[in-house]
This record gives sequence, structure tokens and C-alpha cells, in this order.
Amino acid sequence: MIRPILTSLLVLVIATTHAAAEAVPVKIVPGVGITRGGEPYFVKGAAGDKHLDELVASGGNSFRTWTTNGLGPILDAAQQRGLTVCAGIWLEPECSWFSYAKPEHCARQTERVKKEVTAYRDHPALLFWGIGNEAEGDGNNAAYWKQLEVLAKAVKEIDPAHPTFTAVAGLQPAKVAGIQAHTPSLDFVGINTYGALHGLRDYLTKAGWTRPWVVTEYGARGFWESPRTSWDAPIEPTSGNKARDIRKGYEAAIKPGGDCWGGYVFLWSQKQEATSTWFGIFTESGESTAVRDLMHELWKGQPPTDHAPDLKSLTSTAAKKEIAARSEFTAQAEATDPDGDPLTYHWTVTAESAGRDSHGKERRTPPLPQCVIKAEGSSATFVAPEKPGAYRVHLRVTDNRKRAATANFPIKVK
Repeated sequence: MIRPILTSLLVLVIATTHAAAEAVPVKIVPGVGITRGGEPYFVKGAAGDKHLDELVASGGNSFRTWTTNGLGPILDAAQQRGLTVCAGIWLEPECSWFSYAKPEHCARQTERVKKEVTAYRDHPALLFWGIGNEAEGDGNNAAYWKQLEVLAKAVKEIDPAHPTFTAVAGLQPAKVAGIQAHTPSLDFVGINTYGALHGLRDYLTKAGWTRPWVVTEYGARGFWESPRTSWDAPIEPTSGNKARDIRKGYEAAIKPGGDCWGGYVFLWSQKQEATSTWFGIFTESGESTAVRDLMHELWKGQPPTDHAPDLKSLTSTAAKKEIAARSEFTAQAEATDPDGDPLTYHWTVTAESAGRDSHGKERRTPPLPQCVIKAEGSSATFVAPEKPGAYRVHLRVTDNRKRAATANFPIKVK
């Protein structure tokens, strides 16, 4: 899901930063799982390196990065909190300036990867090396898998104390075949999956997958899997429905263990992707949602003492409809708080998309305050923007304990 672009500045000086540190060995026990420092270890993880204190309080034990950029301080922050880090090593996808069919490109990549592993291999918070994230394309590029084997061998020679994997965007048959045929040195596979999580175990059995696996990204249905309006806008579930969806997937696919060594829920932070709330377990203002409450329950075996509000419904005379410019419409919400806390309703309207920046990341869509005529708690009156196009009405319901519920609906101005 996250595709940062590596700069040409490599890690050259940091190799001695943790020279005195001692790695905690992670060993694979066939048919059982892994041990860390001799103790059984099941990953209760989150994707992203923010809100680490909240991760500890919720019962998490690990978090995942996608590159080694800034990894030294990240590892230190994890060690201070008793967390481990699944450290990502970014691999270039096939593109105009990099090809896995060119030996000189692969050689430069291999040297970079070796330097990154050497720099951090002794840190006691390190858990796994993730060699590449969704760099495999459709899985049919044999040159990619062969280079991945070269990298896996190199990493294991430099650092035999930490298992290696690659994270794939779903484990389709071509990817199964590529991994099985060309990458015997990888210790396990990381699977990024969302709406298909609940059926993952059955799928892996049918696909003939017999090696260990970790769900390296999971969440509720992605925007590419969700129902859409007539103008192709994805319809986002409420934060509460996301939590209910994730529970089903976790209990079916991850919780049983076995060849599954755990998972990393996406995203233990906030980001703009399709909307500002689709994947974030936290809001832009720092409140946590029902997904965090769910993970606390799954990881600790009991619910938290403080809960996010439950936004039961959001309805509108304009929801998922095409409306005239400058026309008025209303919206109503029904929300409750399990702890009886007072609730505050935050209504906003934004354009559906603000485009992408030079790195390909979606820009934040700023609010259009002139579109909110009147907001009175759980109901609001709006005026449609003057400019035709796709928009979205957002509602964030907060309590007084940094918890929130979110919902939204798309509209189109004719």
C-alpha cells in the first residue's frame, strides 16, 4: 500500500551506531512458529511507526516499516518500549530507470541492500527483514524472483539471526509459482490482503502453499474492493463496520496460528488514500477509532476500558446522488458512546481528490467550510459547491477521551 521512493543517499555512516548492541536471535521452529530469545513469539503487530505508546497499551508487540530510512531512531524507540521492528528494505519496481533483467541494476541494488542490513543487524529490537513490498508486479517476472533469491542469500549470510521475507500484494497463483521455483532462501512470505482476509487460509490450501506466512498488511475492504457510485466513487464503511469486518478476518485467518506467525494491521496512523479516513486507525487529530479497540481486545483478550463512539448510521437527502450546484441538502447521524461520554460532531465537505504530489502520494483535500450552512450536533445542513465535480461529506464524532468514529458519503455536483 505504501510506496515511498528511495533517495540515492544510502546508509553509509550508521553501521557503527549499534556496534555494541547485541541481536536477539529469532529462530524458526518447524510446525510451531518462531522463538525470540528462546521464547515463543506470535506477531501482534501494526503497520507504521507512529503512536507507539498506544500500541504498547493495546497489547501490540511489533510494528512494520517499508524502508530503512531513519531506521536507527525507529529501532531505538521500539527498544525503549519493548517492541520489535519488522524492518522493510525497499526494492525498486520495474520502471523506466530500473530493470531486473539488467545485471548492473541488480548488482547496485544488492550492494545497497547489504549495506543496509550490515548497518542494523545487531540491534536488539530487530525482528525480521522484509525484502521488498509489492514490487513483484503480476508475479510473472522470473528475473525479479531470481534477484530476490540473490538478496535473501546475501541478507542471511550477513545476518543469520533474523528471518527474511518479501511482502506481496495478494498471493496469486503466478506469485506462488515464482516464489516456489526461484526463492528457496526466503524464510516465509508476507501477504498484504484486505477484503479477502477471511478466506485466506482456504485459499492458501487450494493454492498448494506449504511454507510459513505472516499477514504483513490487513484491514477492512479496500477502496478497490468496495461498492461504487454511478460515477465510480468508492463507498467507505463506517469505522465501526471496519472493526467488525477486521474481526471476522482476524479470527478466521490469523488467530489460529500454525504456519501463520501473526500479522500487522494497517495503518497504525493516518494517511490520505482514497479518503482521509479509509485506512487510518487514528484520525488527523490523533483520536483512535474502533479498530484500535478491537486490536486491544484481540491482542490482550479483553476489551479496553475506554471505547470509541459507535456511529450507527449516517443518512442524507444527497448521499450517493447527483445534485445541482448550490442546492441545499441535509444529513443526520445516529451515534452512541459505550462509556456514556458526551459526543461532539464535526462535519466537513471536501473535494473527492486533490491529485498527487511529485512522489505520487495523494494530496490532502482541504475542507470547504462555506458548504456547511448549519451544524447542530448530529444533524447538519449544507449547500452544494458551485463547481461541478465529485465531493464527499465527512463526519467525525469524538468523545472527551481521544476516541472517534468516522463516516462519510460521496456526492456529485452536476
